[in-house]
Amino acid sequence: MSEPQAYEININENRMARSKQLAVVAVLIAIGAVLRMFTPPIAGITPNFVIAMYCIAILLVRPNLGGAIGIGLVGGAVAMMFSKSPIPYLNLFSEPAGALACAFIVRYLPEFNLSNYSFKPILATTIGTLVSGLLYITLNFKFALDLPPDKMMIAWKAACIGVVIPVTVINAVLAQILYLPAKKFLKL
Repeated sequence: MSEPQAYEININENRMARSKQLAVVAVLIAIGAVLRMFTPPIAGITPNFVIAMYCIAILLVRPNLGGAIGIGLVGGAVAMMFSKSPIPYLNLFSEPAGALACAFIVRYLPEFNLSNYSFKPILATTIGTLVSGLLYITLNFKFALDLPPDKMMIAWKAACIGVVIPVTVINAVLAQILYLPAKKFLKL
């Protein structure tokens, strides 16, 4: 009779752990949305803190790839509300792609440590933000602008250098700084 009780305890512990993980993801994406909404443009760029926060969430809860896509879809829906793009729903494609890229790094790349200090947050967030940002500007230019290919390439390069790379740097540094304190605070 003790086995069913142990089994029930394991189920309840799994549910509690899953609930905690879902709460962590929700809170971090909400923080990213608030930061994005209230942060003034920096040199004309409004950083996308939603990406940084879903990358931190993926680093903390380490979801499977399907879970990472779900986190990206939620992040995309939230980012869509604050987008200044003529086609805001493109976030529903770019954010899941960025979350999936981040999850690949988290799940399949070996730890990247120096004296027990992990550099995986900066790497995973860099890759996630680059994938999301590059896909976003590519789709935006493809569907929003009707430019000839040579002018589109010039605009794409300008957006990459002027927006995607600075946002990537901001997100990567932010994730690296916040990851360890968040992990210790949440005891994950």
